[in-house]
Parts: sequence; C-alpha cells; structure tokens
Amino acid sequence: MKKRTGRMTRRQFVRVAAGAAAAPMIVPRSVLGGEDRAAPSERITVGFIGCGKMANDYHLSTLLQFGDVQALAVCEVDATRREHARKRVEDAYSKDTAYRGCDPYADFRELIARDDVDAVVIATPDHWHATPIVEACKAGKDVYCEKPLTLTIAEAKVCIDAVRKLGRVLQTGSQQRSSVFGPFRLACELVRSGRIGHHLRGRVDEEGAESRERVRELAADGSDELVEDEL
Repeated sequence: MKKRTGRMTRRQFVRVAAGAAAAPMIVPRSVLGGEDRAAPSERITVGFIGCGKMANDYHLSTLLQFGDVQALAVCEVDATRREHARKRVEDAYSKDTAYRGCDPYADFRELIARDDVDAVVIATPDHWHATPIVEACKAGKDVYCEKPLTLTIAEAKVCIDAVRKLGRVLQTGSQQRSSVFGPFRLACELVRSGRIGHHLRGRVDEEGAESRERVRELAADGSDELVEDEL
C-alpha cells in the first residue's frame, strides 16, 4: 500500500486546472462596467479636501452621480463633517460590490500621498486654497478648486507656476459661469452673437424659469428689444 504524501501529482494538477478553466467565471457587474457605470480602470478617482457646505451641497451630490468618477477619500478637520461626507459617499456606492469604502482623513497631505487618487476637489476656506493646490500638483494630482482661487494675487501666481511647471490640470469653480445656477453662458452667447440686437446695457436682477423663457423668446425671433429687468 502506497503511503500518501499529500503532494499533488502532475496528472491531478492537469485535471483540476482543466476543470477550473471549463467552469464559468462570475464577476460583479460593477467590475466590468455598464451603460451607466464605467469599468474601474476607466474611472477618475477623486479625493475631497474640505467637506463643508460647497462640498456637500454641490461637489459630492454632483460627482457621485457620474459613472466615470470614483470617490475614494474625504478630508476634513471637523470630525462631524468628515464622518458625514464619508457616509454620504459609502451610501451612494452601497450597491456597488466592487467598492470597498471611503477613507477619511484629517490631514490633506495624507490624502494626496495616495497613488490611487487621480484628482482632488478643494473646498476649504479661502485662505486655505493655495497650499493644497500646490502640494496636490507636486503629488501628481489634477485639481478642481472652489472660488476664489486664492486669497492674494501672489498666491495665484504661485499656483499658476506650479500647474505649468508640473503639467497638471487646474480648474477653479465659478458656478455662475458654468450654468449651474442659471443661463449665464447662454446670455453671454446671445449678446456676443448679436441674436438679441444691438446691446446697450443689461442688468441681471432676477433668476427663474420665466426670465429664461423670455430670453429664449427674444433670441428666437431676432428681436432688437432688450428689456433690462428681463435679461
């Protein structure tokens, strides 16, 4: 009688390997991506620095809806806000089996030191914009920073130099110029193109559906009318 050594023979290995190859491989849908969700390798990984009103009301609520964005970490010195942001991210991804959690930080330097973060969203107080911008660029991250970009012109020049020298992408948030709060860009295009006639003076003092509809009506009929309280 042969003594069993516990070692797998070559014949046994081939038989097991062949069986494994024939078995179907089942992976979560989130790993492969889909119509509303890019595959993990195609997503932009993001960290949030500063988790106050702007981050919670606009940045998180918007970016968490994008299928090609993955929030990996949040940074906030206030523990309550930090925990709120972390939970918000994890709740948004709770149905994604490929997601393993959102890491919270109190020091932004720890967040930008991560190799798996592609970009950061900075929404700290105004006087704490320049330092995270420059350090994030040094760490190889692209940056979206809330307005105002910096507290002083000198700080702005330092940020610009860092972006250019290190070849990074920097965008400063100005929602009224990107149509988050109203058709500002549409109004500018209508004036510049001459669609509403010769422009003498304009004043914006109201924001709402009726005002937007009136601007579109003036543009559609090529009217030269320019009513101050309607534009």
